[in-house]
Amino acid sequence: MDELNQHPPASESKESATNTTELLHEQEHDSIYNDEHNSIYNDEHNSIYRNERDFAHNHERESVRNHEREKAEVRKKFLKIGGVVALVLIGLFTLPIPLGSIKVVGSDKVTVQDVEVAGDIGEPVNILRINRETLRNRLSKDLRVEDAQISYELPLTMVVRIAERKGISVIPAQFGYLTLDKNGQVIASDSVIEDTTVPMISGVKGGNILLGDVVTDKPIVQVLDYLRALDDDTFKQIAEVNIGDPDNILVYTVSGIQIRLGDGTNLKDKAELTAAMLKDLPETQGKVEYIDVNPSSPYIKTDRITVQPKSNKNNKSKPDTSQSDKTDTSKQNDNTSKSKQD
Repeated sequence: MDELNQHPPASESKESATNTTELLHEQEHDSIYNDEHNSIYNDEHNSIYRNERDFAHNHERESVRNHEREKAEVRKKFLKIGGVVALVLIGLFTLPIPLGSIKVVGSDKVTVQDVEVAGDIGEPVNILRINRETLRNRLSKDLRVEDAQISYELPLTMVVRIAERKGISVIPAQFGYLTLDKNGQVIASDSVIEDTTVPMISGVKGGNILLGDVVTDKPIVQVLDYLRALDDDTFKQIAEVNIGDPDNILVYTVSGIQIRLGDGTNLKDKAELTAAMLKDLPETQGKVEYIDVNPSSPYIKTDRITVQPKSNKNNKSKPDTSQSDKTDTSKQNDNTSKSKQD
């Protein structure tokens, strides 16, 4: 028995070997199956990953292409719109298309037609084609224009604001009268005095003076300095300035009062005294014969008394009698002597 146990029968050994072989085959088959299954799974997983990656990549590329196409479309639209706008602007600035209107303010003498001529503006009027600086410079050369400002108003109106050149005096000329502005430039020439609101300079006659010329005669320039220094209210009271004797300039008011300026010095002070002393006239006693605006001793001479202006009442110096006072005194002495002889 022991021998049998130690040495099993050959049939059992074969059967055991067969079972072992089959078991090994099954394990090998299972291993191969598992490997194949894992390989197939991995291949499928990798394929799915690649497909997802390719899809995402393709989607991204498609998005980029779509964005580029959209940008290109937007650029095309802007280019089209810009081209249309450019063509419209070129047409507005170059073609004779009627656009807008011109309005002149501040002057009754300068008209819209004058502005068009000065600016070489043809019909139809297109305000976009008008060079403002060129128009302003040309208007400034007009003797009637002191200054010109150009602006725009809605909807399409060019506004030309004119500051008129104003006359300050009139002088007689060879064939009429010349109107001078504050700088002595001749701004008008007429056969008769057209502007009676400005004083006339008498005692002198303009020679060969033309429109636009500037008067340089010293006595006339001095009178212009005096007139410029007057305030508006006083200026309106002056009717005439006589410079027949440049060292004894005489001014006459619209009411006929004579104002003695003397020579052409200290004209600003004399202008201030003129204004102050004309204001003092209502308080004077007697009929005013003349006013002397000598800055050192100004006074008002009447047929009764000699009156100093209020601003000079505290001046201790006695009034300086003018040459006319001496003449008046000499006349009185002559009359007295004659009466005595009679």
